[in-house]
Amino acid sequence: MSFFSKTRIKATELFEDSFEYLARTYDQAQEVFTPASPFGQVLTVVSNLGEMIFFYIEAALTELNISRARNIESIYGLSRLTGHDPTRGISARGIIGLRLNTSASSLVNGDYVQIMNGASLEIGQNGLTYFLKFNSDFIRLDKTTKSFVNVEIVQGEKDEQSFTGSGFALQSYNLTTKDPTDQYLVDVFVDGQLWKRVDSLYDMNNGERAVMIKTSVNGGLSVFFGNNQFGMPPALGSRIRVTYIKTRGNAGNIGGKQLDMKFSTPGTDPSGEQVDLNEILSLNITRNPMFGSDTEDPTFTRLIAPYQSNSFVLANPNNYIYYLSKYDFWSFIDAYNTKNDEYLDDDNIIYLFLIPDVEKKLTSDLDYFSVPEVEFTMTDAEKEMTYEILNKSGRQVVTAETRIVDPIIRRYALNVVIRYFEDFDKDGIRIEIRKNLDEYFLNVNRRDRIPRSDIISIVENVDGIDSVNVFFISERNEQAIKDGFYFIPVYGTDPVTDQRVLIENKKIVLVPGEDPQLGLDSFGDVVIENNDLAIIRGGWEDRNGTYYEPIPEANQISSLNVFYKEAIENNLYNKIQQEKYNKTQRNRGTTIATGANSAGLNTGRLQSSPTLKTLKGN
Repeated sequence: MSFFSKTRIKATELFEDSFEYLARTYDQAQEVFTPASPFGQVLTVVSNLGEMIFFYIEAALTELNISRARNIESIYGLSRLTGHDPTRGISARGIIGLRLNTSASSLVNGDYVQIMNGASLEIGQNGLTYFLKFNSDFIRLDKTTKSFVNVEIVQGEKDEQSFTGSGFALQSYNLTTKDPTDQYLVDVFVDGQLWKRVDSLYDMNNGERAVMIKTSVNGGLSVFFGNNQFGMPPALGSRIRVTYIKTRGNAGNIGGKQLDMKFSTPGTDPSGEQVDLNEILSLNITRNPMFGSDTEDPTFTRLIAPYQSNSFVLANPNNYIYYLSKYDFWSFIDAYNTKNDEYLDDDNIIYLFLIPDVEKKLTSDLDYFSVPEVEFTMTDAEKEMTYEILNKSGRQVVTAETRIVDPIIRRYALNVVIRYFEDFDKDGIRIEIRKNLDEYFLNVNRRDRIPRSDIISIVENVDGIDSVNVFFISERNEQAIKDGFYFIPVYGTDPVTDQRVLIENKKIVLVPGEDPQLGLDSFGDVVIENNDLAIIRGGWEDRNGTYYEPIPEANQISSLNVFYKEAIENNLYNKIQQEKYNKTQRNRGTTIATGANSAGLNTGRLQSSPTLKTLKGN
C-alpha cells in the first residue's frame, strides 16, 4: 500500500493514486481504468468507501478526546471516566412558615390538621408546581399553636419508573426521562425498602443494600447495583421502583419576598376528613426559592470534568469552585486560602468570593446600569443556603472551614466620547451604546481589570460612530483627592490569639496636585484588587463637586455618559468606507482587545466642548 499517501485521503485522491498504480503495475492503457469502464466503476466505489472509512476513524478519534468531542453522549461518557457526574438539573428550594389561621376553628373538626409530606402547591409568580419536603411522613398543626412551623418547599413534580430485578451481579437500569430531573432527589426502593445511595461501587459494604445513581449519557438516569462483594444485586423477580423529581431548574427561582401560593393537595382533620389548606393556613415566607439550576451545558462539562476524581472531597479551593459551579446561581465563583502567607492559624479556612448572577434578577424595566446595587451581593438567606449546600454534600474535610467573603464595592463612572456621522440620531446611538455595554458588564468575569480597550472595541461597532475614546473615573480616587489623603490597611499578628488581624488603616497624605490614581492603572484601565467588585455606578461627587447620578439619564452627568465630540459629514465616500468596515466586523465578529490605550490620550480631549466643561477639568 506504499502507493497511497497519508495526506491524500479524499475519494478523488484515492481514485487518482489507485488509477496510476494499476496502470503502471499492469502496463495497461489509461482507457482501461476510466470511470466508464467496469474496472473504473469498481475503483470509484472502493475509493469512496475508503474516504468514508477515514471519516469515521477521524470522527472516532475526535470523540475520544473530551476537549474536542462534539456529541453529548461522548462528552458525558468521557466525563464519567474522570468521576464527574454531569448535572441533570437542580430544583429551587425555599422555606415557608405554616400555621392555622382563625378560620380554622370553625372549618376544622378536631384539634389539629395533618399535612402529608410531598403536598403540592403552585406559585402564581411563575405558574410552577412545588411540594413540601420534611423528614417525616406528615406534620400536624395544632389550633392552639400561634407560632409558624418552618418547612422546606422544592420546585418540581414527582415521577417514578419501575423495573424487575434479574438477580445478576452489577445490574443496571437506564431511565429515559422527558424532562430534566433533580440531581439529588432520587430514591430507589427494592420491594418497598429504600436502598442507600452512594457515589461509587467501592463505597458499598459487602452485602449492603446500596445503589449508585448517575447521569446517563443521553441525559436521563442510570441506576447501578452491587455484586455481593461490593453491595448486592436485587433478587430475581424483585420490584425496583425509582422515584425522582422533574424540575424546571432556574425557572423555579423567585426573587422578592411575596409569593402567591395556592395548595393543590388538601390536608386532613383527626377524623380523616379533607380540608382545604388555602382556607385555613397562614403563610410566612422565610426564604424564597433559590439555587435552581438548569441541565449542565456540555461546554461546561468539558471544562470542569478534569478537576473531578472518583474520590472527590472538598479539600482545596479548586474543589469548591468545581462543586459550586454546578449551581447556576453565581456569575463569578472564586475560592482561595492563605497558606502562602506567614500567618498559619487561618490556613484551614477556604474563603469563598461569590457574585450572584445579576442577569437572572433583571426585570423588563431594568438593566446592568439600573438594577439595585444590593443585587450584586449575596443576601443573608443566600449565604445560609450556600453553607447548607456545602454541609449537606458530605464532602467537606472535617478540619476545613469555609467563609463567604463580602465583596468591597468600588464605584466607577464611565465617560464615552465619540465622533459621529451627522445623519445618525444621537439618542439612537446613546441607546445602542448602553445596550451593548449592558451585555458586556453583565457577562464580564475578569478579576484583574476592566480594560478601556474592551469598551472602545464595543462602542466603535455601533452604527454611526466614526471614532471613540473612553475613560473611567474612580470614586475612591476622587474622594482621596477631595480629602487630601487616603488609607491603606496594614495587617499583623495578634500577640494573644496569634492570628492575622488588621493592625491599622495607615493614612497616606497627598501633596497638592497629586493624583494617586486609586483603582486605575497607567493605561486608564480599572484595576480590581482582591475581594473588590468594580461596578459602573454613580451616587458620588468628583474632586470638582460634580455629582454623578446613580442611574444613567439623558442630559445628566451620571454613571454612564455619552459625549458627542464632533459631527462629521456622512458623504458617499464615508458611507462606503463605513459599510466596508461594518462588513468586516460582521464577518469576523466583535473582537475584544486585550491591549490598552495610552492614558495620555485622555488629556485635553474635553476642553473644546461647552457641554463637557461641566466636568470641570476632568
